[in-house]
Amino acid sequence: MNYHAHVYWKNDEERTLAVSLRDHLKSLGCPLGRVIDVPIGPHPLPMFQVIYDSRNQKEVEDYLKKTNLSILLHEDIGEDHVRDHTKGARWIGKPLDLNLEFLRQFQDL
Repeated sequence: MNYHAHVYWKNDEERTLAVSLRDHLKSLGCPLGRVIDVPIGPHPLPMFQVIYDSRNQKEVEDYLKKTNLSILLHEDIGEDHVRDHTKGARWIGKPLDLNLEFLRQFQDL
C-alpha cells in the first residue's frame, strides 16, 4: 500500500520545524514534495508532501508523531482522491478542514 503525508504549518516557527523533518524523512527512503508556502488544492495551509509505503510506514509515522504539527496521513489508492483524503485518512495533531470540492472535480475525468 502507498501512502502520503502532508505536513502543514501556520507560522514561521512551525515552518522551521516542518522543514527540519525533511532530511530524516529522506533518509527513511521517502520521496518528498517541494515546500509550498501557500494553501494549494485541497490543502488549507502551506505544506509539503511525503510519499511512503507499507515497508517504511511504521517508522515514518512514528517519526512524524513526535511533532506538534497538523499532519494528514492518507492512503493513495490512486483511483478515488476524495476517498483517500477522507475514509483512507488519519491525522496527527489537530485535524484541518480540507477543500474536498477541489478533489471532487477530478472524480469523473
